[in-house]
Amino acid sequence: MSENNDLLKGMSMMDKVARFFVLIGEESTVKIFQFLPKELVEDISTAITQISSINKDISLAILEEFHLYTRSKSFITSGGYNFAKDILYKSLGKGEADEVLAKLSRMKLASQSFTYLDAINPKQLSDFIKDESPHTIAVILSHMNSTKSADVLMQLEEETRVKVTMQMATIKDVSPDVVRTISVVLEKKLESLFSSIVDVGGVKVVADMLNKLGPKSQDILKNINGIDTSLATKIKENMFVFEDLLNLDTEYIMKILQNVDTGDVAVAMKNAPEEDMEKITNAMSQRARDRFIEEFEMLNKVKIKDIENSQRKMLDVAQKMIEDGIIDRDMDE
Repeated sequence: MSENNDLLKGMSMMDKVARFFVLIGEESTVKIFQFLPKELVEDISTAITQISSINKDISLAILEEFHLYTRSKSFITSGGYNFAKDILYKSLGKGEADEVLAKLSRMKLASQSFTYLDAINPKQLSDFIKDESPHTIAVILSHMNSTKSADVLMQLEEETRVKVTMQMATIKDVSPDVVRTISVVLEKKLESLFSSIVDVGGVKVVADMLNKLGPKSQDILKNINGIDTSLATKIKENMFVFEDLLNLDTEYIMKILQNVDTGDVAVAMKNAPEEDMEKITNAMSQRARDRFIEEFEMLNKVKIKDIENSQRKMLDVAQKMIEDGIIDRDMDE
């Protein structure tokens, strides 16, 4: 163990975090706090108030440790495992470095398990997982995108939110097998939920939920299609697809285009018939139209996958506007 590690021996992670925020300053702290759950911000703030002073050596040790973990995790994520290994071996020694490497590798593997949840509306996701145990919810949220997990956390009832936050703050290493098991069970429950909603006549509700699920929805639709082709067809008919977007009122299309990069719009319309191109260009100002045509004419061969991804970006913007009440599909139909 290095000399700097000896200085921090016995110091809790919360104390290290509190001192870290003091060292990076108020402006940076405020920016980071915006992405943390309220209860965690309160805990860190309380710990900060208990700090009287931080000597230079401890300050350097804390900054070095946080920098070390950040660099190591980023290198592992980007594939530079050996580089991260060298850094840790030189800083911590082989024994402790191996433990850190193993943990970071597990974190990378586990973080891939719940990516399909990032596309679901936070309110819907919180309603879906609210009856799970605080520990299970903590595992789920800990392995999701931090901004999205914070949004979901704030949708939970206060008592549950406090319990989950405490679990997240004190959670130990979770086996990748456990994470994968929770992920698989959750996915099956989602599919079961979709089916049960359909059974009581809510095909439209299922279609809306699948729209929010993004690419993962195709796997679920395939599974449903294997069981009931007619049902899968009904769901598809009720889903908001790119054709629906093009058939929106010109005013609505204009609002969508204002929130999508022109390059993405050009790729999305690469193989579109003239009639659909007119629907898009008619919703643009002359300046925007000229820029769009310039981008469009610069395109060479575009992969179908890239076209679908760009269309998905436009659909995501449209779906958000529908949820926010900016676009009223009922008035348009």
